[in-house]
Parts: sequence; structure tokens; C-alpha cells
Amino acid sequence: MTETSQSPELIRYPYAPPKEIAPSVWVLDGTWSNSLGRRMTVIRLRNGEVWVHNPMVLAQAEIDWLSTLGFVRCVVAPNRYHTTDLSWFARTFPQTQIACPNTYFNHGTELKDRVLFTTDVPYVTPCRELEFFDAPGVRLEESVVFHLQTRTLIVCDLMMNVKREGSWLRQTFYSFNNMGDCCAPTRALKWFLTSNKTELLKFVEQLAELNPRRIVVNHGEIYEGEGGNQIRTSFASLFR
Repeated sequence: MTETSQSPELIRYPYAPPKEIAPSVWVLDGTWSNSLGRRMTVIRLRNGEVWVHNPMVLAQAEIDWLSTLGFVRCVVAPNRYHTTDLSWFARTFPQTQIACPNTYFNHGTELKDRVLFTTDVPYVTPCRELEFFDAPGVRLEESVVFHLQTRTLIVCDLMMNVKREGSWLRQTFYSFNNMGDCCAPTRALKWFLTSNKTELLKFVEQLAELNPRRIVVNHGEIYEGEGGNQIRTSFASLFR
């Protein structure tokens, strides 16, 4: 066991084993400090590089699994609210570069010399398989990822797809926040995190035109289907 790894029983937030959802795209569905859960996504490019989105603390078995996939080129902390396990991941994979929000970068992190890009700027991998879009008009500093080969769109808090289940109180809250049984933005995004509605909706249309085959959200179920139409109609319904 490596110096930074932990045994499964000591992992604070347990997770499910890796699941391949498309060729060379895997997800690890994990628990979190709230009922929404979280998801780490792993993508292996054709040149053998591995990119990790929304890192989690892993047990040795998953550390070994990642290492067998290929060289872990970059780990992406997708927005300002999801940087908790970035330092752990960077220590565990010391050759890996990172992508992080500016707020994390500006806090004097010891990882500054390993930052490949910050999430407030667009980035495209040299092989053009992955494109990172900075989401304007919201106070998230979120980077949205599109994997061209599988037409997979990966978002963090821009959209959720949480099942409306549990206690009456929870279901009421989900319904009020435009959450539950639908891949869509939340009212919290609209009311508290949107800084420029015009810029955001222009960006949303850009994402819709990609017409993703699936939308991997951080909170909730993966959406499979005509992603472009789902993005367009869900934002139009909430922001009308």
C-alpha cells in the first residue's frame, strides 16, 4: 500500500467500483457529505493518457487500476466547490498535472507549478479528443468537458439528475429546487449562482449544439439520450 492510499474500510466516503459507460470512459459513483452523492469520471485517450474529472480519495485497488489504464496526465477539479480531494490525488500521482479553479490556485497552493490550466479558460488537449469549456455567467468557475469520440458531456453543478425519493421533506425540497427525475439546472443555480443570464444561456446553446449522446452529471443519474434537446429545453423552461 502506498503512503497516501487507504484501505477500503477507512475511506471516509465509500464509492462503487469503476464502471465503463462508453469506450474508454469510466465512472466511480461515490457518497458525499450530503444525500446528493458525487461522481468521478475517468477518460483514457487514444495516446494512452488518462484524464480524471472530479477526483476522490481512493483505496489501493483503484489506485492500481488507474495506473494500469495508462499515464495519468491530468486531474481536473471541476469547479470551486469540488476541490476537496485534489491535493490528495496530486500527492498520490506526483507526475500528474492539475486543472483547478482560480480561487484554489490563488490560495497559495503548493501545486501551482503543476497547474496545466485553470477552469476559467477554455482548453483543448493536443489530440483534440477532450475539450474544456469555461462556463460564463455563473459563480462556479466550472469547466465543462466534452469527449468527442463518445460524444460524452461531463458537467459538475451546472445540471443535476437526482431521483426524487426519500422522505417527504427531501422530496419537497427537490421539487422546489427543480431537482428530481429530470436532468436539468436547479433553482439554486438560477437564483444564487447566476451572474449573467444572457451569457449563461448563450453558453448553454453552445453545449446543446454539441448534441451529446450522454450527460455525466456529478449529482444523480447519468442522462442517456439526445442531450442537446435536454440541455436546451431544461434551461429554457427554468430561465424563461
